[in-house]
Amino acid sequence: MTGTNFNSKQFTCSKCNKSFNAGNFKRHKCNIYPEDKIKEVCELYFSGMPPRKIIEKGYRTSLVKFALHGKRRSKSEAMKVSHKYSPECHKHSQETKDKISKSRIEFIKEHPEKAPYKLNHSSRKSWPEEIFENALNRHNIKGWIRNYQNSIYEYDFAFPLKKIDVEVDGKTHNLPKVQEIDKRRDEWSKSQGWHIIRFKTSAVLKDIEQCIEYLKKCLSD
Repeated sequence: MTGTNFNSKQFTCSKCNKSFNAGNFKRHKCNIYPEDKIKEVCELYFSGMPPRKIIEKGYRTSLVKFALHGKRRSKSEAMKVSHKYSPECHKHSQETKDKISKSRIEFIKEHPEKAPYKLNHSSRKSWPEEIFENALNRHNIKGWIRNYQNSIYEYDFAFPLKKIDVEVDGKTHNLPKVQEIDKRRDEWSKSQGWHIIRFKTSAVLKDIEQCIEYLKKCLSD
């Protein structure tokens, strides 16, 4: 009598409900990976850790793939996690930054109305700028244009015939990033023959007359 082939029997996994013969059932991943390990991997993943970092903690790659099957994040969620755990992978090289900067400058030259400060800032005058404009009128100083556009840059108070740009700078101009932008802007303006005068808002509020006297001296030179 022919004996029963044990390997031909069908076994159903109580965890995933899949059916296997005896040989394959022994190798079935639900039997290989302990439930507690699968749970640990899922907890790490849903706490925000990317699969690569979970594997680096010592979990087998096949276990991580099995535990996270059907549980993967959306592309946008995965990008957020990647930026958090591997920020260095998303940083541009200096060469790439220079190319992007050059490309943006060329675009803004062709479309000055798209300059970031025009899109993101209000056109309303600040209180110190209002005080400065009133002082110009009170001293009967002529020849200036408010918000004068020169290529990609906009000047607070410009005297085009004299090529003098007067800026009233608030506290944001003390920030390193803004100072770098101001430096690049001033260097370009000077290369075009402009003289730049920068008054801090504190100076305008404290002694506007002194600011005006300095401006008069520059205008008379």
